[in-house]
Amino acid sequence: MELPGILIFVAVWLVLSFISRAGRQSPPSTPRPRPPRRSPYPAGRDPTQQEGSRLELVLRQVQRALEEAEEQARPAETSRLGYEDVAEGRSLEVESEAASLENVVARRQRREVDQDDEAEQIAARRIKAAAARDAARSPVDHVAFDQRIRQQPAEHTAVRTYTAKQLRDAMVWREILGRPVALRGGS
Repeated sequence: MELPGILIFVAVWLVLSFISRAGRQSPPSTPRPRPPRRSPYPAGRDPTQQEGSRLELVLRQVQRALEEAEEQARPAETSRLGYEDVAEGRSLEVESEAASLENVVARRQRREVDQDDEAEQIAARRIKAAAARDAARSPVDHVAFDQRIRQQPAEHTAVRTYTAKQLRDAMVWREILGRPVALRGGS
C-alpha cells in the first residue's frame, strides 16, 4: 500500500472509534412509552387468514350441498326399486339354471407353431450373406465400390452444430437438473 492509502485508513479508523466511544459514554435516556401496536388489518387478521376463512366457508357450503343431494337421491332409489315389485308379489332374484358340464365343448384346433423351421430359415440367410461377403473381390468390384463411395455427399460425416440459443438452453437445464453448486467440488 502507498502512504496516502494508509493515512486514509488510519483517519477512517479514528473517526469510527470516536463515534463508538461517544455512543458508549452518552447517559442513558428514559425510554418513552410506546403506543400499543395496532394491526394494519381489521379484526387482527391478515389477508391470508381472511382468504382462508372464505375458503373454509365455501368448502362447508359445498359439503352441505353434497349431503343434501345424497339425501334426495336415497329415497328416489328405494321407491323406484321396491314399490311395484312388492305390490305385484314378484321377487327381484332370478332363478339359477343348472348346466351340465359333461357335454363335449367344441373348440378350434390349436395351430402348431414350429419355431425350428423359422430358425433354419434365419440360419440359411446368414450363411448365404456370409458367403457373399467372403467371396473373392476382383478389380472391377473395387472400382464399383470406389464409385459408390464417391457418390455420397461430402457432408455425410459432418458434425451437427448447435445454435447459441440451444447452447444457452442446455446450460440453463444443466443448472436446473445438475448437482448443486456447493457440491460441484474439484473431485
